[in-house]
Amino acid sequence: MLNIEQALQNKRILIIDDLVQARSSLKKMVTLLGATQIDTATNGREASQRIMEHEYDIVLSDYNLGRGKDGQQVLEEARYCNRLKSTALFILVTGENAVDMVMGALEYEPDNYITKPFTLNMLRERLIRILATKQEILPIDLAIDAGNPDEAIALATAMLAEKPRLLMPLTRILGKLYLRQKRYQEALQTYQKLLEKRPVGWAQMGQAVCLHLLGDSRSALALLQQTLLAHPMYVQCHDWCATILLSMGEPLKAQQELQKAVAISPKAVLRQMELGRIAYDNGDFPVAEAAFEQAIRLGRYSCYKTSSNYLQFVDAVRQSLANSNAQANSRELRQLSDKAFKAIEELRQDYAGEDDIMFATCITEGKTWQVLGDEENCRQAAQRAEEILLRLKKPTLDQQLQMTEAYIDTQQHVKAKNLLQQLKDSGVDETALQQINALEENLNKMVIRDHTAALNTQGVSCYEKKDFASAVAAFDEAAAYEEAGISVLLNAIQAKISLVETTQMDVGQLKDCYRYFQRIGKVGETDERFERYERLKNTFLRLKRAAGL
Repeated sequence: MLNIEQALQNKRILIIDDLVQARSSLKKMVTLLGATQIDTATNGREASQRIMEHEYDIVLSDYNLGRGKDGQQVLEEARYCNRLKSTALFILVTGENAVDMVMGALEYEPDNYITKPFTLNMLRERLIRILATKQEILPIDLAIDAGNPDEAIALATAMLAEKPRLLMPLTRILGKLYLRQKRYQEALQTYQKLLEKRPVGWAQMGQAVCLHLLGDSRSALALLQQTLLAHPMYVQCHDWCATILLSMGEPLKAQQELQKAVAISPKAVLRQMELGRIAYDNGDFPVAEAAFEQAIRLGRYSCYKTSSNYLQFVDAVRQSLANSNAQANSRELRQLSDKAFKAIEELRQDYAGEDDIMFATCITEGKTWQVLGDEENCRQAAQRAEEILLRLKKPTLDQQLQMTEAYIDTQQHVKAKNLLQQLKDSGVDETALQQINALEENLNKMVIRDHTAALNTQGVSCYEKKDFASAVAAFDEAAAYEEAGISVLLNAIQAKISLVETTQMDVGQLKDCYRYFQRIGKVGETDERFERYERLKNTFLRLKRAAGL
């Protein structure tokens, strides 16, 4: 049996707990078991800092560390930064009974976990089992840490033949190493050997991953679903189901799988981010909004904190606002917009000085104000984006196209046209040229729309002054554009009828009225313009008969 005192004597250990009594108690226990090099941390931030500064052999971390990073986030950041060697142990200490807490932590693969409360003898027994196995596979871990995967595979294969009782830990190691080297067939066979002896959930999932990577996605999906029947809380199976369904062109089903996974374990930042992206692409903006909101909350003290979570959250909120049936002053709309602008303000505070992020923030803010119908704030956001763009040494094509869209949205048509011309003159590829042409077409439509609106206003003003000839001229110019709407065409017809009725019969004007009626087509009875349409049509028909047409 392993001598725990000797095993711990030269190990550097970090104990993480926000409660002074619990921290002192665990330190005392570990000291009694033979440890001599013990550091402590009172919160997640201090723990991460210590892990970055020192190489620890064992980390014993409480799950709940109060405000800031929790034990799961300390672990994921340590893995992300490669600060935990294969030879090291990360043991999660938790008093949390909630499934989402435990499952969320296990996703980042602590070497083991201990549930509080525990006695000195319980801790001794658990550490003896963990350290005994770790000591046996030490040569393999050393090869992995040295960057020699082939040697690690050879050692693990030889050890498996000599010590079949280590089948499970060695299979897990071999499977990961083979997958990392894209030796999928060998990984598949490794998992299969274990499964022939006993049904193990993680081995079934590993086998499914191999099948998918070897091109048999349907069999992989079936195996994952079978695994979930036996292990319904195995959240990573849902993740892989989503990945496979996406590859099979089933994004809606992929989203459903991720929603199941999030329901089981909502504290995984990467999963929330992925759910947000897929839901957004599926047009399910409320789900995307909720997922990105969670990603922001969970990521505040995580290595996965990123400005894109904030920007995608605001964009999802904007889409929800655009699709909302709520009234302008409704509580729902106010809550949504408040969320968006709070996230924008947090972006400005956390990423001040990073011009690329600040530019994207201004663009996203402007689009949000546009949805809310606030032209002034929309224009101010565009102005701030323009100032930042001018500071960028080499703005990207995408940034310049976004600026062009902002100019169009704020009716700054001359600036939009000039920027598009500059992009054309710079010599862009075919894909970019298509984007530029699409924006130019949109710009032209908006210019025409604004021009026709101005002509329509001019025509109405002349009509009210009973200057019917001038009104007809303005309305005719507006109606000459295909983009002219029903209201403009009805105004033109009314002006022509009034001109005929107050001057003299003019067949040309009546023929114009006929063409405008043809362009309008049928107006439904529920349309608010129906009565006016019918009245003008009856008057036109009377004048047409009088003219002998």
